[in-house]
Amino acid sequence: MSRVVWESRVANPKGVHCRVAAKLIEITENHNVTVQFVNPQGERADCASMLEVLSLALSQGSVVRCTAEGPEATQAAQAIDHLLSCPEEL
Repeated sequence: MSRVVWESRVANPKGVHCRVAAKLIEITENHNVTVQFVNPQGERADCASMLEVLSLALSQGSVVRCTAEGPEATQAAQAIDHLLSCPEEL
């Protein structure tokens, strides 16, 4: 099992909102991985839970520390990093 740790900056003008959180859940399910976020205040969220992700209140410009674990961790990390760094609104 592989593990990837990285940091991403939220580029979406609306931050991480419901549609972005739903995409995060979709990515984790499609890649058979477990993903955790840690916000700048040290609060953790499991990306399989929309409520946990939304509770981090990640706004545009927030830097989030991410960890992906599972057989497709690298692919999931790339997809999540792209999603968070995409400035277009979903």
